[in-house]
Amino acid sequence: MLSLKQLIIGIAIAQLASGASVLPPSKIRYDNYKVYEMSIENIDQYNQLQSLGDELSLDFWNDVHQFGELSDVMVKPEEQAIFEERLKQYNITFKVKIENVQSLIENEEPKTKSYGFDWDNFHTLDEINQWLDEIALRYPDVVTPFDIGHSYEGRLIKGVKISHKPGNKAVFIESTIHAREWITSATITYVIDELLASRNPGVRKMAESVDWWIIPVLNVDGFVYSHEVNRMWRKSRLPSDPTGKCIGTDLNRNFDFLWMLTGASSDPCSETYAGPYAESDQEIKQMLQFINNTIPEDTIRIYISLHSYGQYVLSPWGHTDTELPEHYGEMMHVAKGYADALARRYGTVFTYGSSATTLYKVSGSGKEWAYGVKGIPIPYTIELRDKGEYGFILPPHMILPVAKECLDGFVGMINAAREINIV
Repeated sequence: MLSLKQLIIGIAIAQLASGASVLPPSKIRYDNYKVYEMSIENIDQYNQLQSLGDELSLDFWNDVHQFGELSDVMVKPEEQAIFEERLKQYNITFKVKIENVQSLIENEEPKTKSYGFDWDNFHTLDEINQWLDEIALRYPDVVTPFDIGHSYEGRLIKGVKISHKPGNKAVFIESTIHAREWITSATITYVIDELLASRNPGVRKMAESVDWWIIPVLNVDGFVYSHEVNRMWRKSRLPSDPTGKCIGTDLNRNFDFLWMLTGASSDPCSETYAGPYAESDQEIKQMLQFINNTIPEDTIRIYISLHSYGQYVLSPWGHTDTELPEHYGEMMHVAKGYADALARRYGTVFTYGSSATTLYKVSGSGKEWAYGVKGIPIPYTIELRDKGEYGFILPPHMILPVAKECLDGFVGMINAAREINIV
């Protein structure tokens, strides 16, 4: 009797022999999905909105910490009427911010064929990895390629170390931990290119004064899935429950510091599911092992988790708004250096402060682990543009403006860190 595996292989061979092909999953479309902006004025409205999220399949694009702040949520077409009815019932002020999410997704598609790596288009994981290989060959005296291991689905998680001279302190940057935040990988690859080839004296000085350990795409499985199947995918691709109904962990809730204390969910279907236990996902476990085992102790002075959107520089603490970390003054000095320098080019305003007092409470995140476990004095989550006009789906023409102002911000950050002897 044939085994199930043999039977499946036999069917596949028969399909190929007959000219049939095994098709990849089709892309999920977001035709007429809307993004609503709401103003949450009190605790009752907040709780009512959370209950509505449990009842309907809402996708919260951000959260609110203080009443009077704005919250963005994506709603599928068949639920929009009841959603609007409930908001009126709860006296929640709202407006439609994005009429059709699918139109923004289609606007991301390349308008012209790209030859080589550029910052006029968003690139796939394969294209980014090929470019990383190329710069390692082009700048062998400065670039050291590394990897932290493989993802759940077997993809290599690549990074580069950029070092212009020995004895430097270091900056560690992990990017695209949330798959749908494409502007992060586009921005950090531009920054890498500038760290290697810029003729701007300020950028050159910054590039040479510290070492840079950079992982452009940490959530490689989710990133590929967001390109090939579901543009709005956020989490990893590790199966989250025995039924197989829910997939993925929010990797930025999976770090082993105050794991699951606040700002995370134990529901495997939630976008903020923290995993069954701390470091359950090998992407996080391997990155932390790499930092602990490969980078000399006390070398990393600045840790950055690069995200979108909202225009924030967020420091610890994330779990409490009544206690500030020991190095909070230094964190704010360096954050101000970033925000002030970034604003000079286009006037983009970034807000800075601790996560819990500025945006929302969170635990088990990268910056919290960096400070609470490793003692890295300057750890941030940086949320790039915008404020929600496009949200996660920035058009390609915004890549270079976002990347250039982020580079300016890094120059200001390193200058500010040098002023107080952090680096």
